[in-house]
Amino acid sequence: MRFFLLITSILFFTYGNAQKKIKPKKLNEDFEYLITELKLQHQGIYEYIGEKETDIKIDSIRNTLKTPQTKLKFYEKIRYVIGLTNEGHTSIELPKWTIIKLGLSKSFLPLTVKLCDENLIVTQNYGKGIIGLKKGSKIISVNNKKVSEIFDTLYPLIPTDGFNETSKHEWIGGLNFSLLYRLVYGKEKKFKLQIQEFGNDKIQTLTVPAIRFTRFKTKNAKFKSKNFDYTKFKFEQINDSIAYLSIPSFGNDDLNYEEFYQTNFKKIDSLNIKHLMIDVQANGGGTEGNENLLFSYLSNKVVQKYRQVTMPPKPYQKNKSKQGYLEDKWTFQNTIAKRGDFTLYSDYYSDLGYKKPQKELIYNGKLYVLISGRTFSGGAEFASLVKMTDRGIFIGEETGGTYEGNVSGYSEYIKLPNSKIEVKIPTVHFQINVSPKIKGRGIIPDYRVPQTWKDYLNGKNTKKDFAIKTIIE
Repeated sequence: MRFFLLITSILFFTYGNAQKKIKPKKLNEDFEYLITELKLQHQGIYEYIGEKETDIKIDSIRNTLKTPQTKLKFYEKIRYVIGLTNEGHTSIELPKWTIIKLGLSKSFLPLTVKLCDENLIVTQNYGKGIIGLKKGSKIISVNNKKVSEIFDTLYPLIPTDGFNETSKHEWIGGLNFSLLYRLVYGKEKKFKLQIQEFGNDKIQTLTVPAIRFTRFKTKNAKFKSKNFDYTKFKFEQINDSIAYLSIPSFGNDDLNYEEFYQTNFKKIDSLNIKHLMIDVQANGGGTEGNENLLFSYLSNKVVQKYRQVTMPPKPYQKNKSKQGYLEDKWTFQNTIAKRGDFTLYSDYYSDLGYKKPQKELIYNGKLYVLISGRTFSGGAEFASLVKMTDRGIFIGEETGGTYEGNVSGYSEYIKLPNSKIEVKIPTVHFQINVSPKIKGRGIIPDYRVPQTWKDYLNGKNTKKDFAIKTIIE
């Protein structure tokens, strides 16, 4: 369901010092156009912190547009606005022709990273041989700035659902750390890193030359990649009573989900499995219906998943005659468009043509769901179904998607008239049929289990190992 690939589409590597500056009048025209469109099409902008407080923050950004600014600097300001939507499906990018025109600066930290329980770990090196740097080394500081200080600066640029922090921890990883660092701290020829190896108290200082963005290619990778089971579709029998099922996505177009579920739940039934782990810690969503079908193999009850599914008037009026809208029986009611009631239930499989599981294949044993900040969109909605029905035990970290739903689905794309910056605005509010005590949070695990630094080095799935140990004990 509607996965948002956070930074890979952001395209802000356009940074030459020779950029022309945009005059305040044009900056403000773009800014007001964006704010107007967000209010007309995005239902999440006032969802969590309210209209008054949000508008105060918008005004504070507006007040910084009184002097000429480069497109890149304006882009950074707009990212703060996007962050105020409290919705991780909203995205923003610079036009490709701008990237081509301005070129790529040789000013990127040549590393990809991962946050393991508050430790920023090096996962790959795309630069030339850097003596003393090993895969799995912990970064303590960059150019004399502590990692915690850098995070405080970068996190506001990452939109998330509600008040979630674990998704920021996930999305700061990979290449995103280098890209966001470049955006905020500017052009650098080299980076002074303080690093530490696991199990060694000694802190090393390395000087790392910057690279061009174009060097971030597999052929330039210096470290052997690590493969984790939670990133693959996988069934594994652990012992006579325990099984593990990894579902890393609901949007793999090459996978027949109906066949995959049916095949593996037949195994679960024939093996008489008593304890089933379903791993969605890497599941960022995909196509609506795939998460519902998986839940159908875990419960014989049809539950009302959504309280309602709504859309603002502007995008509805534009698209109401399209086939998908007609099939889902969208109608305009009072001041909002609503999707057909039949689409609100856990047996709604979209237009995928799925059949309900055979009754004998519905698993009724103990269930353990492995989650993380990457559990987002449809992945988080699957977790919400399990939570709202009290069907399983959650192990891992708070889900990246909020318990009560998200704004995603159909999106509208706008281009700001002067800067040509493009913004993707999700238009559909999927409201899960729950009333959480704390709004704007993901599903809090019964057992908090982050991926550890040690287990990352050894290629082990910390959450899975904890679940097995808990079951056996």
